[in-house]
Amino acid sequence: MSRKKVLLFSEGFGFIAAAFFAAWGFGAGAYETWHLLGIYAVSSFYYALHYPAQFAFNQEIFTKEQYQELNSVMEIQNQVASMLAGGLTSVFIERIDFFWILFANALTYAGGFALLSLVPYRLSGQQMNVSKASVWSTMKEGFFYLKDKPLFIVFYVSSLMPFVGVMVGNYLYPVYIAKTLGADGTVMGLADAIDAVGAVLGGCIIPLMLGRIGPFRTVLFTVCAYTAGTILIAIFPAVLLFLALDVILGWGNAGSRVARNTIMMNEVPNEFMGRVNSFFSAIGMLLRISLIGLFARTVSYTGASFSLLVMGGLLLIACIGVLISRSLFARNVPALSKTS
Repeated sequence: MSRKKVLLFSEGFGFIAAAFFAAWGFGAGAYETWHLLGIYAVSSFYYALHYPAQFAFNQEIFTKEQYQELNSVMEIQNQVASMLAGGLTSVFIERIDFFWILFANALTYAGGFALLSLVPYRLSGQQMNVSKASVWSTMKEGFFYLKDKPLFIVFYVSSLMPFVGVMVGNYLYPVYIAKTLGADGTVMGLADAIDAVGAVLGGCIIPLMLGRIGPFRTVLFTVCAYTAGTILIAIFPAVLLFLALDVILGWGNAGSRVARNTIMMNEVPNEFMGRVNSFFSAIGMLLRISLIGLFARTVSYTGASFSLLVMGGLLLIACIGVLISRSLFARNVPALSKTS
């Protein structure tokens, strides 16, 4: 399918879903728990549909020489947008009804649809050939593409672990702040802001690191930095140290993502990109669900620090996984080409 049409569909779906729940709240005057769960569910569906398509779309319409700068700019834009959205919501959530925020959210989807409509795009020859095949055959082809590249799977899943750590941290850090540090919500707000600053720094610095020390060392350095930050937070509970290390966590997560995405854009053929990226997104979601489910059952007995230490151990394994995949970057020919 045309990546542009998939993106337009995702924006249209987001608009309809957000507008529906906003109108429901406006008419009913209140929300039940299932409404909030529904909002979260449709947001997750949008995320799972939109971002793999956007990733493949970007790879297709930009040149290889632009990938580093593109991924850097995208990371900075996403982090600044998240920071603004979170900041505005925290200001308005106690002052206006929730459905007005959802109406504003619906308008952003409509704006995204309008802007994407203006992007010139035509289905490539490769995609037209792929589109003639059945869904099952293209999925099978994508599976066999990855099946022959176990080292690439190890590398990508390992470099994905900081992002999994961020998602798990969204559950653990509020517990850590309240129970372990004995602090209030102000510390949580500061931590989010400081993390975003670190992420923006990552988006700015990582392209320079990629050019100077190469993709392998960049990914290894950023994953190790995130791992060290997580372990130090678990071992030494202190508010100031926690806030200081949040810069490292934001930088390590954003940096590993920029480097990882640049490597993937350079190495994975565009006709496989959507399926490959969706596969790793599913792996990341499975890890997030499993770890959050585990920690939700154990954190009240073991404490948040122990759970963070377990996460740090998994991140250490991820560092080893990146090291193991070093040979991918030592070959003279593209290690991940379709025929390798």
